[in-house]
Amino acid sequence: MWTRKFVFLCLLLFLTGIVVAPIQFFFPIYVEEKLRKMVWHAAVLRAIPIAIGGLFALVGGGLCDRFGKKVTFLLGMTGSIIVGGVFVVKLDIIILCILCYQGVALGLRTAGGQSYLIQSVDPKALGLATAIYFQSRNIGEAIGNAVGGELITRFDYGFVGYTTIVTMSVVMFMAIWMLPADTKKKGLVSSQSEAKGNMIVMLAHYQQMIRRPNILILCCIRFFTTFSWGNVSLMMPVLINRNTNVRLTGYYGTVSLLFSGFSSVLTGWICDKIGSRIPAIYIHFLILLSILGIASSVNSTWLLFVSGVLATGTAWALSTTMPRFINEFSSSEEKGRGVGITHLAWSAGFMSGQLVGGALESVNITLPFIVAAIAVMISTVFAFVLMSRIPVSS
Repeated sequence: MWTRKFVFLCLLLFLTGIVVAPIQFFFPIYVEEKLRKMVWHAAVLRAIPIAIGGLFALVGGGLCDRFGKKVTFLLGMTGSIIVGGVFVVKLDIIILCILCYQGVALGLRTAGGQSYLIQSVDPKALGLATAIYFQSRNIGEAIGNAVGGELITRFDYGFVGYTTIVTMSVVMFMAIWMLPADTKKKGLVSSQSEAKGNMIVMLAHYQQMIRRPNILILCCIRFFTTFSWGNVSLMMPVLINRNTNVRLTGYYGTVSLLFSGFSSVLTGWICDKIGSRIPAIYIHFLILLSILGIASSVNSTWLLFVSGVLATGTAWALSTTMPRFINEFSSSEEKGRGVGITHLAWSAGFMSGQLVGGALESVNITLPFIVAAIAVMISTVFAFVLMSRIPVSS
């Protein structure tokens, strides 16, 4: 499992997580406190780029299969450089342009990174490797959230923005130097591969993939669970900040991501032992429990803190099961597109969850979480359907 590609990939994700985390985590608070606008405004600013990211994950999947995973991953990392600009500029249109480019880059980085992951490790160890892959970034983000809360308190948002731009530029050069090129198969340059590179043919292949029942069900699970996570991830920093302050909100982000590291590694280890389908079912029930806990404790800081930490951990635990399903349901020539199509479902769910959560928050603070709970219930039904369709050893 510990190949050079895998180790360097995880190190780059760890460093990126440290640097970029404060921009992502504190953005709704920044909009509410500094731009003097509603949480709904932050949701809209984030929703459009997320949709773009989902579409470009499809493109990224095709680029991985055609030009290579390293090139696609590096193109995706450029978005982490310019995203620091959202804490520097004040105009909505410029912030939106920055976030839109970040969405494009995120789609490419997701397709490149997860395809690199699937290629780099033995399928028998993919569960644990996936957990380490995701948590490399999450542990970095845990550190970044704590540091970001301190820096914003001591300096300001602009200082964090400029620091992100400079530091991520250094990380980008490290990635170019450190990350090995992915190997090409002999005979790849042929009339068949040229056809795969054609955008129309690529989209037609995606259409064929989504018609497969297992892929369609997997995308539905990805959509509805991420819809609930879109609600939770938007509202939790805002609720914690309203009840306490920016510094404690940063430490909430740190604790929740550290817990997600533990839960993801545990999930990955279990998946390698017994398969992904049974853990996926149990995780759905834990996600539902956490969301109901948030809905019933919006005015209780500690209960809110605990429920939010559980929600983060279970959301990432479910994500840990996804590459195993993708690896099983897609052929060796379409791993990148398998990542792309499921990331499109993720993006659609996250975008919808953020928009709905931001809109419902102005009506009643518990409504976003009630809707999120319903989405998890729907996803649970799809998970049971998927469980009945695949072998026990999956």
